[in-house]
Amino acid sequence: MTWLRTHRLALTALMFCVAAVAGVHLWLDVIPIAERQEKTITVVEDDTTEIAGQELTLEDARWDEYPSPDGTRVVSVHMRGSGGPDSASCGRVTLSEVHGSRTWLDADDVIDVPYDAGAAYCMNESEPYDIISVFLVPDDAEGPFFLDIDGEDRAVTRFLIEP
Repeated sequence: MTWLRTHRLALTALMFCVAAVAGVHLWLDVIPIAERQEKTITVVEDDTTEIAGQELTLEDARWDEYPSPDGTRVVSVHMRGSGGPDSASCGRVTLSEVHGSRTWLDADDVIDVPYDAGAAYCMNESEPYDIISVFLVPDDAEGPFFLDIDGEDRAVTRFLIEP
């Protein structure tokens, strides 16, 4: 009991510090995330859209362009970026089923895609360039799919993909 009495000032200060750190964490990290609005999804009708300061054009989507592990298939999506002085990097690229709930991230780190096939995402480029996004999907995924590209201000651009 004497240890608690001799250290009660330090323990009280520690409790206030823990409360202050928790409050700052809530104020700076938790509350802003909770207040964010939903994403704005723009569906592309004519295979060309403006995103991240550049024009992206969907060229085509192909099945099994690259080898894949057993029980899976590869969906390759080819796009063209216009580049330009205002171009910026895009966010995450995902593929999801139109008539389902499954979503896949780009698998360029798993699939051996040649370097000269194109970039894996939008880049800050001054010249036009090719973009290739590859997705590893299960054999039972048949499409059609939505290709979602995160842009600025929680805006998402959505292409309809039918390989």
